Amino acid sequence: MAPGRKPKVSSRTTANQVAGKVANIAQKSPESVALPTEVQQMVLDTFRRAFHPDGGYDVKAAIQQVKGHLFLRDFAAAFAKQEYLEAYALRWSASRALGYSDIFLHGDLQEVWLGGATSNTTSHEPSTPSATTVACIGGGGGAEVAACAVAARLYSLSKVVVHAIDIADWSSCLTQLENAMSTPPQLSAYASERAKVANKPLIMLDHFEVRFSQRDILSVDEKALRDMLGGVGICTMMFTLNELFTTSISRTTRFLLALTDVMQVGSWLLVVDSPGSYSEVKLGQGQDTRTKQYPMKWLLDHTLLEAAGGENSKWKKYVSDDSRWFRLSPSLKYPIELENMRYQIHLYQRIAEVS
Repeated sequence: MAPGRKPKVSSRTTANQVAGKVANIAQKSPESVALPTEVQQMVLDTFRRAFHPDGGYDVKAAIQQVKGHLFLRDFAAAFAKQEYLEAYALRWSASRALGYSDIFLHGDLQEVWLGGATSNTTSHEPSTPSATTVACIGGGGGAEVAACAVAARLYSLSKVVVHAIDIADWSSCLTQLENAMSTPPQLSAYASERAKVANKPLIMLDHFEVRFSQRDILSVDEKALRDMLGGVGICTMMFTLNELFTTSISRTTRFLLALTDVMQVGSWLLVVDSPGSYSEVKLGQGQDTRTKQYPMKWLLDHTLLEAAGGENSKWKKYVSDDSRWFRLSPSLKYPIELENMRYQIHLYQRIAEVS
């Protein structure tokens, strides 16, 4: 199937048949698989039900307040209230979830999901041995969590455990999102029996599990980092790494080196961020102070491919693209404005050290 082409789905095609077709295509071909419009709408409906835009506060006003705080880079204020968190999830996480789902279905990510991304050990209590374990750094807003649910559904994975790690307290929002993802939409009392039979949730709870840790990832010691990331098969940093570099290049570099030490051989690191992201470093002191800009991509490659292991690199880079687009279907329905997503993407696999 050519990249970007959708499998034809008749009005009688069930959700399970869609998932089966996508999974079969993925197993037979390394090419991209389009995210079915029906599933995209399910994701949007899930966010709408989880965060009820007609709830007990002025959603539009909250969105504008969050936007203002984000513009000033005042993240503490942007995520200081529960209504701000819900407004952010409604406004930004919903469309990002579709973009991330599209990334996970891309041909160059299928190996990550369909082979070698399992583990017997995760943080906290042990999971099902066949579980695909994912850690999402900066993933409290729920976009990565929802995209992982889509991957679990469309790749027909037996179990996916997602551990979101974020500096803000997203625990309540993620619980709301998990409940909405695992609960069928409410139907009219006059719905037909056929509609009732077809009414399924985005993901079944026995196939999906969400965990959350409220941590500043740059302040986590190695033991805690090992507890969180030592057993995962996939680690994602979606529109997060450049913010970390902007906060402190030295601390972020130390974090990436520590991450290298704790992640298991065969695991994957996926970095998605804004195209052309740069971070500044101050050089000199007093009147001699000047700044120099470094591309995030260069900082990332330098740290993982050169600093981490020297000549015997501990990472292999599989994907690097400076600019891609995810464009939303005009047929999608949502009560709040949605945005297309342009991004850069880099995928690495942790490899065995050469003795």
